[in-house]
Amino acid sequence: MLKLRIGQLHQDIIMQPGESIAQALLRKDYKVPMACGGNGTCGKCKVEIDGAWVNSCKLYPKPEEDIIISAFGWGEGREELTRIAGVEKINITEGRAREAKRQTRKTFLAVDIGTTTIAAALAEKETGAVLATAGCGNSQRIFGQDVLSRIKASVAGTGEKLKTLIRQDILNLLEDIQKKQKDIVIEHIYIAGNTTMEHLYMGDSCEGLGKAPFTPVSLAERKDSLSNIPVTLLPGISAFVGADIAAGMLACGMDEEERPSLLLDLGTNGEMVLALEDKMIATSAPAGPALEGGNISCGVASVTGAISKVRVIGERTIIGTIGNTPATGICGTGVLELVAGLYENHIIDASGQMKEKYREEGFPLARMKDGKQITFTQQDIREVQLAKAAIHSGIELLLEHAGISMGEIKKVYLAGGFGVYLDVHIAAGIGLLPAELEKCTKAVGNTSLQGCIAYGSSEENRSRTEEMIKKCESINLAEQADFEERYVANMNFPE
Repeated sequence: MLKLRIGQLHQDIIMQPGESIAQALLRKDYKVPMACGGNGTCGKCKVEIDGAWVNSCKLYPKPEEDIIISAFGWGEGREELTRIAGVEKINITEGRAREAKRQTRKTFLAVDIGTTTIAAALAEKETGAVLATAGCGNSQRIFGQDVLSRIKASVAGTGEKLKTLIRQDILNLLEDIQKKQKDIVIEHIYIAGNTTMEHLYMGDSCEGLGKAPFTPVSLAERKDSLSNIPVTLLPGISAFVGADIAAGMLACGMDEEERPSLLLDLGTNGEMVLALEDKMIATSAPAGPALEGGNISCGVASVTGAISKVRVIGERTIIGTIGNTPATGICGTGVLELVAGLYENHIIDASGQMKEKYREEGFPLARMKDGKQITFTQQDIREVQLAKAAIHSGIELLLEHAGISMGEIKKVYLAGGFGVYLDVHIAAGIGLLPAELEKCTKAVGNTSLQGCIAYGSSEENRSRTEEMIKKCESINLAEQADFEERYVANMNFPE
């Protein structure tokens, strides 16, 4: 029997044979953060037992053994466990709806489901004008930071919980927006996400996404409802390149702008699309979540308190946080600026190795409100190197597949939730982007959300999206002969 002690509350959970403590907690619908998917490597699921901190995903009690958990090592300090809530209904009563329709314009909600974060925008139906926005972390992260971990968890039997989590996240954002805009009626919800995220939202089997030949249940536009509001899921391109990228292509006008052009989405999956005169070619690079603050020891989403600006002077730092509040961790833009600063100040070398004095304890970045030190570790540097190597290699191989050179590219759209704040010079300086593309690169922000808004506001835009998808060829980088060799070569920082 596993006995959970949460403050003064005692709750007993009967352990099942061969079950870890983390598995027992998840089975009982408690949120347990496991960025590594339960491999015991991220250390984010620690619990305190008899005065010692241990990874709950790797603790398997003996038969008849009673375990008392006195504290939990995630959140801010010793946080009580929170449970996965059931999907709540958020309704506008019929009377209030009639009144709202008389007073307001018709609106819809556009939602970008990212692997790490979720963004939503309330838009006017006829013009696409944004009236309000909201965002949050993707609660599915407790089952792993990347797509493969979520696929694995879904196939193992947690699909319904993953579905519940993502729907509740969207309902929470919907409620946030309704509080800001009290006299509105949301007539429709449009959702764009990568293929796995849309499968998890619908509760589809993810088995075909986790193994060759990588077959999705559907890539077509699909209909659903949430809290009695009609929902449309945007169509995707392939198992690796989803509706979020199709939306990005629409947002950037890649069917109309000067070509060849390149769309790079700096999310967890590192999707990219090359637009040529007569066709488009898409692929996905295994970047991981580091560019969004994931798999970083002190990483957080782009929320209030996240370190988003970093300047390194010698071995000191000057930081800026979102909302100008005390630091809680570091998000994607901060990560890249910090790494660039550490390299420029010779605190890390071209191979990514930290100066000896920082290798064990990490580089001190800032202090939290409670005085706790935020540090950036050697492993954090490695995570950034893995991400940049994947993106850089993907770009090179995509262009080689198309038979064009870097110099032929007219425009590069640098997308992602943090893309609008990213310094392109920094991205090229650390080798995230090939240096030849710096001058033609423009940071364009969350094109998935922008494209989702465009899709929801115009029938013509929906037709344009379908046409671009039809012209798009998808390639698998893992099948390219020299991907691994190129990946290793691009791990180092440019000298």
